[in-house]
Amino acid sequence: MPFDALVAVKRQSALSDALEDHGLTPVSWETLLMHKAQQQRRFGPSFWYRHQAAVSILLVVASPVAGAVAGMSSGFTAHSGVLAITGSFVWMCMVALVTGTGLIRLRAGSHWEERDVSERFLAWDAIPAPIARVARTLQGKLPGSRLILGELIREETVLDPYLLVQYQGECVCLGIWEGDHMVACAK
Repeated sequence: MPFDALVAVKRQSALSDALEDHGLTPVSWETLLMHKAQQQRRFGPSFWYRHQAAVSILLVVASPVAGAVAGMSSGFTAHSGVLAITGSFVWMCMVALVTGTGLIRLRAGSHWEERDVSERFLAWDAIPAPIARVARTLQGKLPGSRLILGELIREETVLDPYLLVQYQGECVCLGIWEGDHMVACAK
C-alpha cells in the first residue's frame, strides 16, 4: 500500500537499547545485592539491641542479688536489711544512669527503602556527577522512565544510597555511592 510508511508506528526504545546506544554498562545486580548485604551487616543492630530481653532480665535479677550480696557482706546482722535495701537502690540507680545516659546504646539495625525521585533530584549535590550524568542522559532518551533512589536508613539517617532507572518493566542500577565515595557507576 502506498500510505503504509506514513502510518508506521515508531518502535519504542527499550532501556537496554538506550544503554547500548550510549555504550553504557549498568552496575550488575550481583554487585548491588552484594553491596546491600555487606552494608546491612556493617550497620546492623548492636549487641545490646539484639539481646535486649536477656539484658533486661539480667538487670532485674541482678538488683535483688546486689541487695543479698550487700546483706551477706555484713553477716546478716541487725543492720543487714538496711544494707540490702541500700545495695539494691545503688544498683538500680547505676543501671538507670547507664541506660539513661546512653552509655549502653540500643541501636536498632538499618533497613533499605526505595522511593521515586524526579529529574530535579539529579541536581542535588550529594549525587556523584558521573551517576547524575548517566541518569540525565537516559531520562532524555526515555521519556516516562522512573528514577528510583534506594537508601540504607538507620534511625532516620541515610547511610548509603543507590540510583535505579526503570522503563517499561526493565530496571537497571546506575550507581552506588557512600558520602563522597562512589562505590560503583554505570560505564
